[in-house]
Amino acid sequence: MKKLLVVVLVPLAALAAAGAVAYVLLIGPIFALPVGVTVAESALATDDLILLAGLNVKRMTFLERWFFGRPAISVTNGRPLPEAAVRGIVDHLRAAQVDPRGDIDYAFFALYPSDGPMPHRAAVLVGRFDPAVIKAYVERDLRGTPRSVAGIPSYEVSVTDSATCQPGLVWMLTMESSWILIADPSSHATLVPRLMSPPRDARAELAWWRALSRADVLSVGVWNLHGFESAVPRSPWQGSAAALAAEADVFERVYAGVGVKTVPPKVALRLVMDAAEADRGTQRVKAWEQTVRDSRARWAETMPSVASLYDSLRIRTRGPRTVVDVTINRKLATDSHRVVTEALGAMLSGFGVRVSEPGVAPAAEHIDSDPVTFTASVTPETLPAYDPRAQFAEEVDQIAGPFGLRVDQLRLGGEPGVGLELVVEGFAKAVPNISGHDERARLVIDSVKGTSGQELLRPEACGRERNSQPAAFTRSDARRLEAVKKLRLISGADPRALQSVSGRVQLRLPTRTDVVTLRHPAPGAKVEKHGATFIVTKVQGGSLGYQITGARDRVLDIRALNGKGQPLASSSSFSSEFLFGDGLSGQKNYSGVVDRLEITFATEEKAVELPFVLTDFSFAGKPGEGPLDKTPPFRPYSHEALRRDSSRKPLPSRTMPEPPKAVTLLEPFELSLDKVQPFYALRLDFTLRSPEAPNLQPAFTVGQLRLTRLGLRDGTVILPPAVGAATAATAVRPNWDRAVHFTSAPKDGVLSTSVSFYIDTDARPEDLKSVQGSLTMHFPRAFDTLALEDLTVGRQAERRGLTATVVAKSRKSLTIETNKDGERVYYIRLLGGDGRPVAFIGPNITAAPDGAWRFELSPLGQPARAEVILARDLERKVYPIALTLK
Repeated sequence: MKKLLVVVLVPLAALAAAGAVAYVLLIGPIFALPVGVTVAESALATDDLILLAGLNVKRMTFLERWFFGRPAISVTNGRPLPEAAVRGIVDHLRAAQVDPRGDIDYAFFALYPSDGPMPHRAAVLVGRFDPAVIKAYVERDLRGTPRSVAGIPSYEVSVTDSATCQPGLVWMLTMESSWILIADPSSHATLVPRLMSPPRDARAELAWWRALSRADVLSVGVWNLHGFESAVPRSPWQGSAAALAAEADVFERVYAGVGVKTVPPKVALRLVMDAAEADRGTQRVKAWEQTVRDSRARWAETMPSVASLYDSLRIRTRGPRTVVDVTINRKLATDSHRVVTEALGAMLSGFGVRVSEPGVAPAAEHIDSDPVTFTASVTPETLPAYDPRAQFAEEVDQIAGPFGLRVDQLRLGGEPGVGLELVVEGFAKAVPNISGHDERARLVIDSVKGTSGQELLRPEACGRERNSQPAAFTRSDARRLEAVKKLRLISGADPRALQSVSGRVQLRLPTRTDVVTLRHPAPGAKVEKHGATFIVTKVQGGSLGYQITGARDRVLDIRALNGKGQPLASSSSFSSEFLFGDGLSGQKNYSGVVDRLEITFATEEKAVELPFVLTDFSFAGKPGEGPLDKTPPFRPYSHEALRRDSSRKPLPSRTMPEPPKAVTLLEPFELSLDKVQPFYALRLDFTLRSPEAPNLQPAFTVGQLRLTRLGLRDGTVILPPAVGAATAATAVRPNWDRAVHFTSAPKDGVLSTSVSFYIDTDARPEDLKSVQGSLTMHFPRAFDTLALEDLTVGRQAERRGLTATVVAKSRKSLTIETNKDGERVYYIRLLGGDGRPVAFIGPNITAAPDGAWRFELSPLGQPARAEVILARDLERKVYPIALTLK
């Protein structure tokens, strides 16, 4: 036995000693923090500091290399930089010739009390820098203004926000060889002297911060909970700040950290809270523990993977300190992926679609019936021209090589200073070597001219979708590419005076390709071609993990094949950038077992531009007559007449796969609550049935169904939010009232429509006991007709204070808006040039908060004018609703 112990323990002891030596000599120096870190901490820790966050860049890049492998290139390779106004922090560093991986050791961010609408904040980068090069970049690209702060050369910088076009905040920058300070002017003036001459006596709370942060890669410490809310005015952090401030009476300080362990790989999330009084902190923690247990129980039935995430959560209390730990290992990461699958299953369950969990069983093999076409050699001259007569091809106004272009829609502008909005579309059948998953084909608009020769395209130097920004052609389905570009015209542009839209299609065509096949790929398999590196990180059944570094756009496609060499259909995919944007890591899931991979590279490419000019603004669509609208004329019809007529023939009972939860008779109508389902919120599905009667079936709105109170079995009452009350963002928009209209033809003398409500609550379907509300039905005593003799965008007609405006027109739709009283719009009759009624699909009705209503119709012909049928002297009948669930 002793010999066995010697044989086992001695090698283990030697291995442990070797590991300790290796850590001291190799790993320890890697993670050792430079002196500049403690200097920056001391400088930032002023007496009014509220929040301090730190990112150990040195350790993070080491861990990234440990887990994913170091990207094959540096951030300074030939990847083009975006314009200065849209650059992120990494792009700014690249432009200033700073390598984040090699030059930065640590990054800090600090928040201070705000004395106005603008926050006081600062960031410090610690590392090795060339101040002369950075100063040159700030002066050249950022138009920085030199300033002197405490005798130290600094710069004042303000960059216009490229998304909102608003002037950006004013920042002050100071660069030294070991640190860079970026801060608002007030904070900057305080911090520069402290960085140049660090205070001798560091703030006492620094010891608290350092003891916690040294073990983590990412650290956030809130030193003053009372002041946090005021430190982040008018920001997305406001909600979190208010939540933290609510705990300030119990906890003095809060720390959150993210750490990573390499063997076995796991991510540790840690929340540390120090209470002012241990007893009060313990009471609050016990309440949290009960909340966690209740929440887990609620999720266990509907989304088990969400419930399993709670298993890794631990809450520990010792004295005044409470620590909440969450450890994410490989299993938990897999469970997190299943959460998405279960959410999809919940969304699709109402349509009879089932979604299986990944990893439970291999996905059934499904072959990609129409894969992207790649050819070894192609030239722009040999690309086939767009064929509008091909199957599924769209009508176009002009053909430019393989692309077809058209003006698709004109609408009134929805922004101040915008007269009209114009939508241009481009189409192409599958173009060889263009996958539609990148921006190798782009639609660019250069000019919109009026009949007088005036330029109507609004100049825009900024904005998320500014006029000058190209629209990429993306793969809309297996057979074609599509691009959509929305344009804003200058104020006062006349829709009847549009002459032309000119632009071009920019095409970077891979003229030569190279396909590399990996048979039976395994993790670690690598392909290096044409400046790009492709690495397999995982292959498991139909799941492929990979990395691409170097010239990433040279990789055109990743195709998985089965054992017969057939391409597998991809069921899902995702990818994410490396920490500093110089590579990506991704995963693709295929329907079947991956036997081999084909990686297609672009070896040569050619850039071409295909100009076009569009002049057709008629939005006429396909020529020819469509079906006629056979809706009979509307006539007054009262509630009493409906009740009298329906009494002769009661509503027949209906057959359903499952009996409804509750039914109420609202003579002569019937309302049933058919289903109650969890769907991010609580979803209630109703069916309203009515006897067939004049006006009801074609009418756009016949009434409104409103819920006013939900009762739960435990006695809890759920009420609608107050008018104007702010609601939290959710996956679905909660609603308590819905307009009612019958969209389908009567069957066996019965009209029927479905109405769904989404209630923002944590209650489960089985918790619901009762539903109260009202059904309001409208019965017109008279009708008016509002004539729109011209369907040009912007044309209006008015009657009795109600104005109807043509706000949008396209090849496939017509949208008319009323300024108020949308419930009075009983119908819209479209008439062709010969005066005959044109049938349509719809309407799609939306009501705006300002009282305006929009009615979008899809004509099945070519309307020339419209008649808006208005209900006058509405008789309203209100039916109280009280449903008790079985």
